[in-house]
Amino acid sequence: AGMMEMAGLAQKGGAVHIHCRIGNSPADISAIRVATGECDALVGGELVVSAGAKTLGLTASGRTGAVVNSHELITGDFTRDTEFTIPANRLTLSLEARLQRRLTMIDATGLATSLMGDAIYSNMIVFGATWQKGLIPVGLEAIRQAIELNGAAVETNLRAFEIGRWAIKHPSAAAKAAAGTVVEIPKTPADRIAYREAHLVAYQGKRLARKYRRFVESIEDDRLRAAVAKGYHKVLAYKDEYEVARMLTQTRRQAEAAFEGDLKLTYHLAPPILSRTGPDGRPIKREFGLWTARLFPILARMKGLRGTPFDIFGYSRERRMERALIRQYRKDIKEITAMADKNIDAAVALAELPLQIRGFGPVKEANERAAAKRREELLSVLRAGPAPLRSAAE
Repeated sequence: AGMMEMAGLAQKGGAVHIHCRIGNSPADISAIRVATGECDALVGGELVVSAGAKTLGLTASGRTGAVVNSHELITGDFTRDTEFTIPANRLTLSLEARLQRRLTMIDATGLATSLMGDAIYSNMIVFGATWQKGLIPVGLEAIRQAIELNGAAVETNLRAFEIGRWAIKHPSAAAKAAAGTVVEIPKTPADRIAYREAHLVAYQGKRLARKYRRFVESIEDDRLRAAVAKGYHKVLAYKDEYEVARMLTQTRRQAEAAFEGDLKLTYHLAPPILSRTGPDGRPIKREFGLWTARLFPILARMKGLRGTPFDIFGYSRERRMERALIRQYRKDIKEITAMADKNIDAAVALAELPLQIRGFGPVKEANERAAAKRREELLSVLRAGPAPLRSAAE
């Protein structure tokens, strides 16, 4: 066998293409690189790269067989573009259009996490599934010996390989096993409202959740109501010190449930007063040890002080801005509700505007200024009403 790695980049930082040719002897392999349309088997460890133009260019309909990990992994693009999303359906359609019935999709990451406790074994699961589909012309015993000779996590890699084989023989059972690690995403508008309402109960309490539901349900237009459900939740659930403490308390519990032995957690935080400001105007995070974890549950239980005169964090410029955004949002939505039917696109854009106000400190303030400018533009459009229709003579 001959192999050539085309890009030695980490999966979350960029694509990795490995060309592999298998022959009975070295003389049978004239060139390692697979030419356009000559790929016999595609072992796809990641959806985005597998469906990319560079990869599909190597395949050919009727010739190439493929097993691809259907799990949506966050790529490096997310760190550079906060609006980035993975168009999973479009990517899958691209694979299906090229490979047709010779394509098999499995959630290898879900299987690895659910059955082995670590997503790192997803590639070996895909490899096992590809072998089971008859796409790798190497005997089973030779595969097992190669894993043993490699010497890295032999038992777990052998198990991952067998899980991949099992997933092909028992697809329904494999799908159920993979789904055990997936958080159920609300599908209907009512489910999404209920999901955010439940989050607000944990965030603050039932009173805030009821306030949220009443306001959202007061919107009659379905499309605008869905936008308000997102935007209003965003301004209500701003991430302050109490919420960070609540989330970090949950993180520790999840880590203790997922890992064995003595955990050593380190927190990188920029708490008010204690943090210095860097040259870029942003607070510099400091490293805090395990003792900090004891303070999180206490601070999280103090969330009832949020927004009251006793909220010591509420006097900062950022917290005052966040509370002002809540008042402004309710006022804007009440104003535009009556004119939404004249320009529903502008109304929806205004209702979803808070989703653009991300980050903390100077980053959030900069995003808020940009959103404020866009808000004025959208309000002007809505207040002006629909543009008059021009006649053909004009």
